[in-house]
Amino acid sequence: MHGDGMNEVSDLKNVLERIEGKLIAASKMYSALNFAVWEAIMILYYVLEALFDLYAWETAIYWIVGFSLAMYFSYIVGKRLSNLEKNRDNKKARKCGILVGVSWGIGAFLGFGIVPAMNIGVNMEASFSMGLLSFVAIGVFGMWLIYSYYGCSSKEITPSFIIPAMGVLVVMSIKTGAVIIGGFFIALGFTLTIIWYLYNAFHAIEG
Repeated sequence: MHGDGMNEVSDLKNVLERIEGKLIAASKMYSALNFAVWEAIMILYYVLEALFDLYAWETAIYWIVGFSLAMYFSYIVGKRLSNLEKNRDNKKARKCGILVGVSWGIGAFLGFGIVPAMNIGVNMEASFSMGLLSFVAIGVFGMWLIYSYYGCSSKEITPSFIIPAMGVLVVMSIKTGAVIIGGFFIALGFTLTIIWYLYNAFHAIEG
């Protein structure tokens, strides 16, 4: 009887570990989806820029709309995730979401306002590309700080702000095609983050 009880405890422990692994995997896949959506929004911007040669105010409107759509998507997927995590602190999650929005707002103010106005790039295009990269780097860096503060695993995010931040220094001196090259820096950082999230998700499932 004692042996049967030990077996039942062991089986229960294995079941709980598998459930925990699946919840961790779901969380990481959710995060990967968020970055995939941001990457799609960014790529669409470059397609529109190539086709229509957008003005600065059109770019600003695009990113405001794109940011709103991305945040709405994050809210929808996050809500589904919270249904899986019964013990999730929804109040803390809402506060975290608000702070992430503030982070991106600061990034937008600095990236689309202050940095281009400083005009420290070799020309206007280089300065604008520096601003776009700054917007992404600051916004994602803020997310990383917020997630880390609230005890969420966020190491997978690091390529998404480190690589764009490095790109700021590169595009500064590029006379032609600085915006396109800046986009490649952002895409590389986001793609590495998505791959890292998905790898860790499958690792959590395999447990």
